[in-house]
Amino acid sequence: MSSAALKSLGLTAFRGSAGSFVLPFEKGRKLTLVYGENGSGKTTICDGFEFLAKGEVGSLADKGMGAGLKKYWHSLGKSPSDVEVTLTHTDGSSCTGKFAGANPAFELEENRPAIELLRQKQITALIEAEPAKRYKAIQRFVDIVGVEKSEQALKQACDGMATDLSSAQGEETLQFENLDGLYEAAGKTDGIDALAWAKAMAATPTDDQSAELIALANLVGAAGGLEAYPALLQQLEDALEAAQTKFAETEQALTTALESASSAAAETAELLKVGKEFLHAHPDPETCPLCESAENATGLAQSIEKRLEELNAVSTAQTYHSASKQALESVKTALEHLKANYIKSRESFAAAKSGYSWGAAVQLPSDDPPEDMTTLTSWLEESASNFEAWKNREASLRQGDQQRQAVEKAVERFESAKERREEAERLLPHLEAAHKICVETRQAFTNAIMAEIAGKVGELYEKVHPGEGLEKIALQLDPKKRSSVDMHANFAGSDVPPPAYFSQSHLDTLGLCVFLALALREKPGEKILILDDVLGSVDEPHVERVIGMLYEFSQQFQHTIITTHYRPWREKFRWGRLRPDQQCQFVELTNWALDGGIRMKSTVPEIARLQRLLSEEDPDLQAICGKAGVILEEALDFLTLQYQCSVPRKHIAAFTLGELLPAIRGGLRTTLKVETVSTDAAGQEQVDALELKPILDELGQIAQTRNLMGAHFNSLSFDLLDADAMRFGQLVEQLASALVCQEHGWPNRPKTGSYWQNGGDTRRLHPLQKPS
Repeated sequence: MSSAALKSLGLTAFRGSAGSFVLPFEKGRKLTLVYGENGSGKTTICDGFEFLAKGEVGSLADKGMGAGLKKYWHSLGKSPSDVEVTLTHTDGSSCTGKFAGANPAFELEENRPAIELLRQKQITALIEAEPAKRYKAIQRFVDIVGVEKSEQALKQACDGMATDLSSAQGEETLQFENLDGLYEAAGKTDGIDALAWAKAMAATPTDDQSAELIALANLVGAAGGLEAYPALLQQLEDALEAAQTKFAETEQALTTALESASSAAAETAELLKVGKEFLHAHPDPETCPLCESAENATGLAQSIEKRLEELNAVSTAQTYHSASKQALESVKTALEHLKANYIKSRESFAAAKSGYSWGAAVQLPSDDPPEDMTTLTSWLEESASNFEAWKNREASLRQGDQQRQAVEKAVERFESAKERREEAERLLPHLEAAHKICVETRQAFTNAIMAEIAGKVGELYEKVHPGEGLEKIALQLDPKKRSSVDMHANFAGSDVPPPAYFSQSHLDTLGLCVFLALALREKPGEKILILDDVLGSVDEPHVERVIGMLYEFSQQFQHTIITTHYRPWREKFRWGRLRPDQQCQFVELTNWALDGGIRMKSTVPEIARLQRLLSEEDPDLQAICGKAGVILEEALDFLTLQYQCSVPRKHIAAFTLGELLPAIRGGLRTTLKVETVSTDAAGQEQVDALELKPILDELGQIAQTRNLMGAHFNSLSFDLLDADAMRFGQLVEQLASALVCQEHGWPNRPKTGSYWQNGGDTRRLHPLQKPS
């Protein structure tokens, strides 16, 4: 955004600005006060800034209209394409917001303003919010994202290490119980615990036992292979005998079939098949189709069928004979393979037997397996006891090996769990300490920021409620909760949440102070502060102090815009009675109309109105006397208050000219003097002094003119000279212009030991104290 001063805000077809409205900003004034009755368009001006800054119109939120509020952003009778909001700066830069379809779009995005906007409905939101939501509003001022990530990582590390510690402790206990169970199964020994036993077992060399176990496994396997041969041999011998018998049978059947058939059986068979097919097509021939004789035709088909059956028997016998021969050869081949395998098995057994130096625990057969497989059964029967002893020895060794492996694994897991437990026990305290330091540092840092914010809130609140705010407002993180902020105030000596005991007026001013304190923390010189009608529920005399506070701190922002319908503020501007340092641009909005939208009118100070009346060619003497009388009462009221002059005590503090003018008398009237301070072309200070006694004396002589001509209808006014009325007005204008500077107001600020001055030191009122 541009850092230059604001020049103007233009609103077209936007919210209440049905036509085109331009709000100009006066050069050199960083505070703009927009006054208007309800419904005059003040909030639309605030909406315009929010639209440009955030693409939102917050005044429509939370009013029960649901979503899709953009359809209400354009003025009634207009369309989104008609909307145009433009903010212009004195350096020529600008930003314009329009609608592109259904969504807002902005020209010169880099010039979009940054704003802090507070509306009446939001004023106590932060005060009455839940602690977590209150922290969210303040979180942007506490930039500790990196610290929070580190804290979270440490927390996760602590949790993970605690989980590892618990897991390691459980695993350590479980493995010790496993070792104790193994120790129990192995037979406990007095004077030694399970862990010592397991470590001793794990440390014992096992090379010899492992070699013996491998050798025994080979020997048992080789012996087991030999045990299968007798059954296999018997099975093949039985199969050979059956195959030989079957072969003999099929050979005899084939011989018989061949004897029954002729030598030319094959050719005859083909001829018979052709004849059969012919007879099938011609079942009742009169003559033989081959020899053409009639006597051979009878029974020809049956004769052919019989001859074919005899020939098929030969073919079938040949097939069976061939199959039986093949089966016999297969059995013979299998028997040869069995014999060859037996030779290899004998060699394997011999190798397993001689491949290890057996101890006394293993007894070997005196003879090797016989070469003749038919006598193997006897050898196996003689060696059966040896085989059984080998198997038992192998099982015993294998069981010991498995037990050892189980013990070794249990010891390994126990030691691993122990190391993990010890490591976790060593690291966890350090991690917890680091996490605690991180948490305490974050909380201390955040609480320091909170204390600064609370201090600023207290400072602001003290200006509105003297004796009630300084060091009595506290914002503090809840140590038991994360991202949670509690707010407390001192009430009757106790720390209490403000909503519990504060009046609505106090809550409203506190909410305003909190908002301003937060807005002042983040580059206020680059932001526009907007307060939309926030003085609604503030009562007198607090509203005067709120106004003074807003004037004071508004100068720290790029620009401040305050909308209000608080009428005394308007009147104070018109009468020049704002505090000496409360310079502002005053904008007054008049009645809103559907056809024209927002309308602005000039707010003219009362002295300027009198000057305008006096300058007319045909002056209205009654109006002059009336206006001058009211201004004179204001001026005399100021002087009598400033110097604590005695006036008649009344139920209602409304004094007349006849009561105020005589109160300024004696040494005070004689010494009253106003110095008007200005700067000439050379930049030198120039002081023009005006004695007030002559003016007050003359006013005392003709003050009755005001009552006769300005306040009431009276026939005596017919006899007064017009010059007296004009003179009365001129004297009042001279007195008021001397006392009041239109830029810097009344001289009501004491200059130590010298005089009263206004904020710009353009008016100096002497004396400082009423002469005795």
